Amino acid sequence: MSIIKKERSESDFHCHLDMKQFSEDVGSIINDFFVESSGYLISVADPYEENSYDRTRKILNLNENIYAMTAAHPHNADNYSNEIEKRIIEFLDNDKVIAVGECGLDFFYNLSKKDKQVEVFRRQIAIARERNLSLTIHSREAEELVLKILKEEKFCQPVVFHCYTGNMEYAKEILQRGYYISFSGIVTFNQKKTDYLREIAKIVPLDRIFTETDSPYLAPEPQRGKTNTPLFVKYVAEKIAEIKNISLETLNKAVKENIERLI
Repeated sequence: MSIIKKERSESDFHCHLDMKQFSEDVGSIINDFFVESSGYLISVADPYEENSYDRTRKILNLNENIYAMTAAHPHNADNYSNEIEKRIIEFLDNDKVIAVGECGLDFFYNLSKKDKQVEVFRRQIAIARERNLSLTIHSREAEELVLKILKEEKFCQPVVFHCYTGNMEYAKEILQRGYYISFSGIVTFNQKKTDYLREIAKIVPLDRIFTETDSPYLAPEPQRGKTNTPLFVKYVAEKIAEIKNISLETLNKAVKENIERLI
């Protein structure tokens, strides 16, 4: 008697497959992911990192369900230049690059000057508008200003707040505007200080939610402390399905359909 394997369809909206942590086994990770899942992988390419675009182009060719995004990260805003912008725009010509991201503001680490972060963020918004692409937002302790800038810029394409760590108030405004919220392994952490994220996950409609790993960072429970990979997105999906009291299949189908709106 043959055993029919139940198909999984988890998707990882945000991972960094070009990074050195995956240099030796990215192919096997991707193969293993698509053996288990019929979902999508979205890999983030870094215009500041030498060979990131070349590595990402090769990764995109490994499976039809792998896509990419790129932008100037707020950590690197002080080093933004015409050459960096040119590299971003050229990479966006690839049909499998579906978003400008991750971009935004980070007032937690403050690795670049605040005014420069704002200037570069506005420029990324302009690039997304010119290319009719969605935006993927990195926001740390900056949600109020990020939302203010998006309103001032009258940005009308889809917006995804990746690895969301903002509060409930900002989450409600994000949803009211029709934006998306993406949850990482943080939502699985067994800590009281992350309970608020689980409360936010409860209220996010299925047509506004994403699952992600942000790998190689933020490995979820029960893999915490290990190098994160897209294979671990299943733990994020399982936790969110549990929080929302829905089936894993229902959640994964919704996330997959949400990604397809951006492709």
